[in-house]
Amino acid sequence: MKHEDAFYYENLLIVGFQDEYDKWLNSFLETENPLSEIVLELSLCESDINKTISVLARYRMEQPIDEAAVCDRLRIFLKNAYYSSRMNKEEVVYAMYTMASHIGDPWIYDLKTWGSMYYLEDYYSSAIDGTMSWDSFDSAFFSYLNDGVPIDSESIWNNNKKNKLFKRIKHFF
Repeated sequence: MKHEDAFYYENLLIVGFQDEYDKWLNSFLETENPLSEIVLELSLCESDINKTISVLARYRMEQPIDEAAVCDRLRIFLKNAYYSSRMNKEEVVYAMYTMASHIGDPWIYDLKTWGSMYYLEDYYSSAIDGTMSWDSFDSAFFSYLNDGVPIDSESIWNNNKKNKLFKRIKHFF
Protein backbone atom coordinates (compact mmCIF):
# COMPACT_ATOMS: atom_id res chain seq x y z
CA MET A 1 0.00 0.00 0.00
CA LYS A 2 1.33 3.40 -0.96
CA HIS A 3 1.10 6.35 1.39
CA GLU A 4 -0.54 8.35 -1.41
CA ASP A 5 -3.26 5.69 -1.59
CA ALA A 6 -3.91 6.09 2.12
CA PHE A 7 -4.27 9.86 1.69
CA TYR A 8 -6.56 9.42 -1.32
CA TYR A 9 -8.91 6.99 0.41
CA GLU A 10 -8.83 8.98 3.63
CA ASN A 11 -10.24 11.92 1.65
CA LEU A 12 -12.83 9.78 -0.10
CA LEU A 13 -14.02 8.54 3.30
CA ILE A 14 -14.23 12.12 4.55
CA VAL A 15 -16.86 12.85 1.89
CA GLY A 16 -18.72 9.55 2.26
CA PHE A 17 -17.36 7.23 -0.43
CA GLN A 18 -17.05 4.18 1.76
CA ASP A 19 -17.88 1.79 -1.10
CA GLU A 20 -14.78 2.92 -3.01
CA TYR A 21 -12.64 2.43 0.07
CA ASP A 22 -14.17 -0.98 0.81
CA LYS A 23 -13.38 -2.21 -2.72
CA TRP A 24 -9.81 -1.01 -2.35
CA LEU A 25 -9.32 -2.61 1.07
CA ASN A 26 -10.96 -5.87 -0.02
CA SER A 27 -8.51 -6.12 -2.92
CA PHE A 28 -5.66 -6.05 -0.39
CA LEU A 29 -7.38 -8.53 1.90
CA GLU A 30 -7.81 -10.95 -1.01
CA THR A 31 -4.33 -10.62 -2.50
CA GLU A 32 -1.93 -9.93 0.38
CA ASN A 33 -0.58 -12.97 2.12
CA PRO A 34 0.52 -12.36 4.78
CA LEU A 35 -1.28 -9.08 5.41
CA SER A 36 0.92 -6.04 5.88
CA GLU A 37 0.65 -4.33 9.24
CA ILE A 38 -1.39 -1.43 7.86
CA VAL A 39 -3.85 -3.67 5.99
CA LEU A 40 -4.32 -5.78 9.10
CA GLU A 41 -4.91 -2.66 11.19
CA LEU A 42 -7.44 -1.34 8.66
CA SER A 43 -9.27 -4.66 8.59
CA LEU A 44 -9.70 -4.45 12.36
CA CYS A 45 -11.45 -1.06 12.04
CA GLU A 46 -14.43 -2.83 10.46
CA SER A 47 -17.17 -0.22 9.86
CA ASP A 48 -15.80 2.47 12.19
CA ILE A 49 -15.14 5.25 9.67
CA ASN A 50 -13.52 7.61 12.17
CA LYS A 51 -11.08 4.93 13.30
CA THR A 52 -10.33 4.05 9.67
CA ILE A 53 -9.64 7.70 8.81
CA SER A 54 -7.38 7.97 11.85
CA VAL A 55 -5.41 4.85 10.84
CA LEU A 56 -5.04 6.08 7.26
CA ALA A 57 -3.95 9.54 8.44
CA ARG A 58 -1.37 8.09 10.79
CA TYR A 59 -0.02 5.82 8.05
CA ARG A 60 0.24 8.56 5.42
CA MET A 61 2.07 10.83 7.84
CA GLU A 62 4.89 8.31 8.18
CA GLN A 63 6.48 9.48 4.93
CA PRO A 64 6.29 12.52 2.70
CA ILE A 65 3.71 12.13 -0.05
CA ASP A 66 3.01 13.78 -3.38
CA GLU A 67 -0.04 15.83 -2.39
CA ALA A 68 -0.39 17.30 -5.90
CA ALA A 69 -0.77 13.81 -7.38
CA VAL A 70 -3.36 12.88 -4.75
CA CYS A 71 -5.25 16.12 -5.28
CA ASP A 72 -5.33 15.50 -9.03
CA ARG A 73 -6.49 11.94 -8.49
CA LEU A 74 -9.31 13.21 -6.25
CA ARG A 75 -10.23 15.80 -8.88
CA ILE A 76 -10.47 13.07 -11.51
CA PHE A 77 -12.60 10.94 -9.19
CA LEU A 78 -14.98 13.87 -8.65
CA LYS A 79 -15.01 14.60 -12.38
CA ASN A 80 -16.05 11.00 -13.07
CA ALA A 81 -18.65 11.16 -10.30
CA TYR A 82 -20.08 14.34 -11.81
CA TYR A 83 -20.23 13.09 -15.39
CA SER A 84 -21.70 9.75 -14.33
CA SER A 85 -24.41 11.67 -12.41
CA ARG A 86 -23.33 10.17 -9.08
CA MET A 87 -22.87 13.75 -7.86
CA ASN A 88 -24.28 17.07 -8.97
CA LYS A 89 -22.33 20.32 -9.23
CA GLU A 90 -23.18 21.41 -5.69
CA GLU A 91 -22.11 18.06 -4.23
CA VAL A 92 -18.81 18.16 -6.13
CA VAL A 93 -18.09 21.69 -4.93
CA TYR A 94 -18.80 20.81 -1.31
CA ALA A 95 -16.81 17.57 -1.56
CA MET A 96 -13.83 19.57 -2.82
CA TYR A 97 -14.22 22.07 -0.01
CA THR A 98 -14.54 19.32 2.59
CA MET A 99 -11.41 17.58 1.32
CA ALA A 100 -9.38 20.79 1.28
CA SER A 101 -10.68 21.72 4.74
CA HIS A 102 -9.69 18.28 6.00
CA ILE A 103 -6.11 19.04 4.96
CA GLY A 104 -6.16 22.18 7.08
CA ASP A 105 -6.64 25.90 6.75
CA PRO A 106 -5.58 27.57 3.49
CA TRP A 107 -2.63 29.26 5.16
CA ILE A 108 -1.30 25.88 6.34
CA TYR A 109 -1.32 23.83 3.13
CA ASP A 110 0.00 24.53 -0.35
CA LEU A 111 -2.54 26.81 -2.02
CA LYS A 112 -1.21 25.89 -5.45
CA THR A 113 -2.29 22.30 -4.76
CA TRP A 114 -5.48 22.64 -2.70
CA GLY A 115 -6.56 26.27 -3.22
CA SER A 116 -8.87 25.62 -6.17
CA MET A 117 -10.75 22.92 -4.28
CA TYR A 118 -11.05 25.16 -1.26
CA TYR A 119 -12.11 28.41 -2.93
CA LEU A 120 -14.57 27.02 -5.49
CA GLU A 121 -17.09 26.79 -2.65
CA ASP A 122 -16.81 30.57 -2.10
CA TYR A 123 -17.37 31.20 -5.80
CA TYR A 124 -20.30 28.80 -5.86
CA SER A 125 -21.88 30.70 -2.97
CA SER A 126 -21.25 33.96 -4.82
CA ALA A 127 -22.99 32.59 -7.90
CA ILE A 128 -25.96 31.46 -5.81
CA ASP A 129 -26.38 34.87 -4.18
CA GLY A 130 -25.91 36.68 -7.51
CA THR A 131 -22.67 38.52 -6.78
CA MET A 132 -20.99 36.39 -9.44
CA SER A 133 -22.42 35.26 -12.73
CA TRP A 134 -23.02 31.57 -13.28
CA ASP A 135 -21.01 31.84 -16.48
CA SER A 136 -17.96 33.01 -14.52
CA PHE A 137 -18.39 30.28 -11.95
CA ASP A 138 -19.01 27.55 -14.52
CA SER A 139 -15.97 28.61 -16.50
CA ALA A 140 -13.73 28.28 -13.44
CA PHE A 141 -15.45 25.13 -12.17
CA PHE A 142 -15.30 23.18 -15.43
CA SER A 143 -11.77 24.34 -16.25
CA TYR A 144 -10.63 22.99 -12.91
CA LEU A 145 -12.80 19.87 -12.86
CA ASN A 146 -12.08 18.80 -16.44
CA ASP A 147 -8.48 19.89 -16.91
CA GLY A 148 -7.09 20.75 -13.48
CA VAL A 149 -6.61 24.40 -14.44
CA PRO A 150 -6.19 26.27 -11.14
CA ILE A 151 -8.79 28.96 -10.56
CA ASP A 152 -7.64 32.53 -11.09
CA SER A 153 -9.59 34.85 -8.83
CA GLU A 154 -8.67 37.94 -10.77
CA SER A 155 -9.86 36.61 -14.12
CA ILE A 156 -13.06 35.23 -12.57
CA TRP A 157 -14.01 38.57 -11.07
CA ASN A 158 -12.91 40.52 -14.16
CA ASN A 159 -14.97 38.18 -16.35
CA ASN A 160 -17.87 38.68 -13.94
CA LYS A 161 -17.59 42.49 -14.24
CA LYS A 162 -17.47 42.28 -18.03
CA ASN A 163 -20.57 40.06 -18.06
CA LYS A 164 -22.49 42.46 -15.81
CA LEU A 165 -21.44 45.45 -17.92
CA PHE A 166 -22.44 43.60 -21.10
CA LYS A 167 -25.84 42.75 -19.60
CA ARG A 168 -26.41 46.39 -18.60
CA ILE A 169 -25.51 47.62 -22.06
CA LYS A 170 -27.68 44.93 -23.68
CA HIS A 171 -30.58 45.83 -21.36
CA PHE A 172 -30.18 49.53 -22.19
CA PHE A 173 -30.55 48.91 -25.93
